Amino acid sequence: MIPVCAYQVQICATWTCIVVLYGTIFDLGGPAALIYGSIIVAIGQTLLMMSLAEYCSLWPTAGGQQFYIQVLASEKWRPILSYFVGWSLIIAQIATAASCSLNNANIFLIFAAIVHPEFEWKPYMTFLVYIPMIIIPLLVNLRPKLLPTLGTFGALLTIGGFIAWAVTFLVMAPKSDAKFVFTTFLNNSSYKSTGWVFIMSFYNPMYGLYGTDAMMHLVEEMKDAARDAPRVMMWSMIYAGLSTIAADLILLFCCGNYTLYQEALSPYVAWFMDITGSVYGGGLWISVMFGIYNIIISTGLLAACSRLAWRMAQDYAFPWSEWLATLHPELHIPLHTMYVVFTIEVVLGLIAIGSDLAFFALVSGAGVSFQLAYVIPVIATLCRGRSILPPRPNFDLGHWGYFVNYLSVAWALIVSVVYIMPLYLPVDNGDNIGNMNWACLILGVEILFAGTYWIFKARHRYLKEGFTKTTLLPALKNKKHELRKGGE
Repeated sequence: MIPVCAYQVQICATWTCIVVLYGTIFDLGGPAALIYGSIIVAIGQTLLMMSLAEYCSLWPTAGGQQFYIQVLASEKWRPILSYFVGWSLIIAQIATAASCSLNNANIFLIFAAIVHPEFEWKPYMTFLVYIPMIIIPLLVNLRPKLLPTLGTFGALLTIGGFIAWAVTFLVMAPKSDAKFVFTTFLNNSSYKSTGWVFIMSFYNPMYGLYGTDAMMHLVEEMKDAARDAPRVMMWSMIYAGLSTIAADLILLFCCGNYTLYQEALSPYVAWFMDITGSVYGGGLWISVMFGIYNIIISTGLLAACSRLAWRMAQDYAFPWSEWLATLHPELHIPLHTMYVVFTIEVVLGLIAIGSDLAFFALVSGAGVSFQLAYVIPVIATLCRGRSILPPRPNFDLGHWGYFVNYLSVAWALIVSVVYIMPLYLPVDNGDNIGNMNWACLILGVEILFAGTYWIFKARHRYLKEGFTKTTLLPALKNKKHELRKGGE
């Protein structure tokens, strides 16, 4: 339980996500929106994870939400919903892992540009730095015994790094007053509605709180997953929520001259360099510390994504599913799905060379894909009634079930809207095209590719043969985890 809990802590790494969005924070709502928005986001995302934790206690499988919907949906909708939920999760995890690696490359680029302004950085150089950042997670995953140790190390590094950052900035940074932190609202987004800008500011704390389902895809490697997995999910959400709010307070009280930093190539890098009083000290801190964090997060996401893809391949969800569904005979890991995920990440890096907008279309769509994959099993439960759920001795929402589920759905839909909308206006075909949020494009591409394969191939095989039909569902029935009779 402890290694998986540590893994989840380092996946969240909430304080680093808050720091990276330093510039956006002061454009989109400012201090007050960040503080109060983080509280709302922490509560909303925890309620959503509570709904999923209940399912995880019943059906602890590597498929996670992709399997929950198989059990919860009516027979008519079961195959297609499970199929698209699985695809959404895989795309979201790949895009998130790739964004971490690209962030590493960009940090090195920015540091080099500041230290050596005469050096001209070419786009292909970003790709050359990006490639080692995705190779390292692959190499680590080839030694699965290292993953628990790496997860523990990542968690300790995350907590230790937070303490080091907090102490350094609380000692060295000029302090803002409480009125600024708790009452100042800023809006440089060009949206006119203060209420809407506050809702859009949820984007900032959410950056560290999506992907919180990652450990659900590793539960088959836990000794007592039905009991321990929901506990890990809840404790990790409590940690993530509290650490986000703590990071908010430190950042805002120690924000320094944020208007000056906003004009820099990278506001948060400029902030670190100014507060530490050292270009090399602050720059190396960002480059090394955040570089390690991003590699560890990418390693964990590769592990989770490859296992989910492997489980879906066992149900014939992809081309060449028979090949993807095999485990390495000695390492006992889904090596083929790891190679495919790695290859897709390479392609994303190539896209980034030609067009940053094309790459960030994938990244911005990750948040929407995650939220939709989270909420669809909950919607299925509400449509059919919670009475269909079997007894839940390890984690039961009890009389609060409907309340938590309905709030979970409402929250996920609100966040999905936030992820789709542009953060800045105006958006047009001229110089402001970079303000466009391309999440809808990535959702469209996802539906196009997954939908095409579904029409021509997957609908004839997915869940109609394979591991779930022949092995998993019969095993769950033997354990009396099948659904009670309910409305279709």
